[in-house]
Amino acid sequence: MKLFELLQSQITELTDIEPEDITLDTLLDDIHLVSLDFVSIQVALKREMGIQLNFDKFQRDNTTTIGDFVNYVSELAK
Repeated sequence: MKLFELLQSQITELTDIEPEDITLDTLLDDIHLVSLDFVSIQVALKREMGIQLNFDKFQRDNTTTIGDFVNYVSELAK
């Protein structure tokens, strides 16, 4: 599963947002995820892709869109 598709799937499961409404340009603030949602995403990334995500660093890096988040996680995967 590709990273964007995994994130899109997780966000769809955690919110009432339809998959087609989640794009790389979607603002994270518009999704209204809470801390437990981020934990669910973190677990899915670890389970599906072996990527350990540090949300404290992620938040400090001022990531604002799904595309920014995908780029951030992609860098961690290298």
